[in-house]
Amino acid sequence: MFVFILMIAGAIVSLMFPYGTVIVIGVILGLVVDNYRNTLYIREDVRAIKNHLGLMNNKESTEYEFNKEIKQVDQLSSDEMSVINKRIEAELEKENRNKKK
Repeated sequence: MFVFILMIAGAIVSLMFPYGTVIVIGVILGLVVDNYRNTLYIREDVRAIKNHLGLMNNKESTEYEFNKEIKQVDQLSSDEMSVINKRIEAELEKENRNKKK
């Protein structure tokens, strides 16, 4: 029903204004993008619920945990990232020294 009303309003706007078609296409594109974003949020919420209830198999659970860790790393500040990078560099140097011996 909503799409039908939107189509009628789009046709009226297209006929009344010189750039009406561009406006209608922009509005429709905006609605599609908004719907896509909402679907992604809903999908992520469903995955979190499934993980919490233990309804995921092992592969889905490990993938969910991996994606969750990636999101946490993306939200770290630059100071926290520099500390982590220094720790990684120290471990790599230690491994290189052990390999050379």
